[in-house]
Amino acid sequence: GVHLGAAPLTPTERRVLNLLLTANSEAEIAKLLSQSRHTTHQHITRIFRKFNVSSRAALTALWLGSF
Repeated sequence: GVHLGAAPLTPTERRVLNLLLTANSEAEIAKLLSQSRHTTHQHITRIFRKFNVSSRAALTALWLGSF
């Protein structure tokens, strides 16, 4: 999973990723991590880039396919 990315994830990106792979919305993730929605969106964008995907569905498929 986490080793599939093009670059290592930061600790915050790992927390966002764990929540992103659940049913939580971006707004819920932001609230859970005490971040603004904008900051959370930036983290998600970086995660997508690092895994070379453009959607949560593609990220989930990639993550599930790595097991």
